[in-house]
Amino acid sequence: METHENIKLLREQLGLSQEELAIKVGYKDRSSIAKIEAGLVDLPLSKIALFATTLGVSPTMLMGYEDPT
Repeated sequence: METHENIKLLREQLGLSQEELAIKVGYKDRSSIAKIEAGLVDLPLSKIALFATTLGVSPTMLMGYEDPT
């Protein structure tokens, strides 16, 4: 899975809305999360660790380089 797919999957598994995730990672509204999850924009390198921590996974797992099993 690609990073944007992992973000959406993990967010949904945690029961977070796009708005809730946006607030937790420092965005002003859900539109940035929607664009990231749709694969329209890349997740900035500076945000990878924050997204991973917020979603409870390692950065390598978030980016799809580590098998979640």
